[in-house]
Amino acid sequence: MNLSNISPQEFEKIFSEIIEGKIDPDSVKKFLLDLNSENLPSNAFIGAVSVLKSKMKKISAPENSIDVCGTGGDKLGTLNISTAVCFVVAACGVTVAKHGNKAISSQSGSADIFAELGIKISADISEIEKNLREKNLCFLFAPFFHEALKNVGEIRKSLGIPTIFNFLGPLLNPANTSSQLIGTSRYDTMQKIAAVIKETENKAYIVHGFDGMDEITLTANSYLLRVENGKIFEEEIIDPEKFGLKKVTLESLKGADSKHNAQKLLALFEGEKSAYRDIVILNSAFALKLAGKVEEIVDGIELSKSIIDCGDAKKVLKNLQK
Repeated sequence: MNLSNISPQEFEKIFSEIIEGKIDPDSVKKFLLDLNSENLPSNAFIGAVSVLKSKMKKISAPENSIDVCGTGGDKLGTLNISTAVCFVVAACGVTVAKHGNKAISSQSGSADIFAELGIKISADISEIEKNLREKNLCFLFAPFFHEALKNVGEIRKSLGIPTIFNFLGPLLNPANTSSQLIGTSRYDTMQKIAAVIKETENKAYIVHGFDGMDEITLTANSYLLRVENGKIFEEEIIDPEKFGLKKVTLESLKGADSKHNAQKLLALFEGEKSAYRDIVILNSAFALKLAGKVEEIVDGIELSKSIIDCGDAKKVLKNLQK
């Protein structure tokens, strides 16, 4: 079967049957491996997202909320970047519905960091919505909202390699935020992720570092794909040096376990100057521009610096710890 010729509707039917346990595990494995060998067709993304969105629990978020989320899987072992970014952006007055999970291919996922920082990970929708309204930030722990994926958990684990499911997470935010800064660890998925967002009223920046990072990197340049008003714009290149930031070694961004990464995040919010601070500032600036908080990236960089330096990012963290 040539999977590249299958329509989104047909993929929707297949994914629906997979999630409902109507297809035996060996056939599911074969299907996922076939998708990999055919380079994850765009229609598969559209069909899978349609099914999973219809089955997920949803929360209501204030207008102009944003998510900052990566696909994971870049295997670079960096400190938690998008997790730190969400505190900075929230401190700038933008509502952030952060979607995430525990570590899968790294030592420390966003859920691990939130737990390590003493921030309760809640499944209570009214509590989550209250945090969004009153504290500008909530954490949406993916397994609480996507119970339909339980059936494929063991199959994915037994395969031991990334499949299409690894790239769907950022497209399945339960708050359906109007803006998203999405990092992907695979360049060839950028257009496919964009094709899904194009069908919505949402806007997004989809980014991928030249070094493979699922963030805007600081070790090299990054690719940027902009989606807005149902249109995918021409690919751009982000050069951090154009914004006055020095390129760094990957080693200077390396993380470890969640305890270590949480300590580094706290040190950052307490004023420690580092490559970690710079990469968080760069990604925050793009999130702020996307959310309409600033006109230019350089303004976002200055705002992010001042928000960290005056202690406001740390205040958001403290408020959530309460």
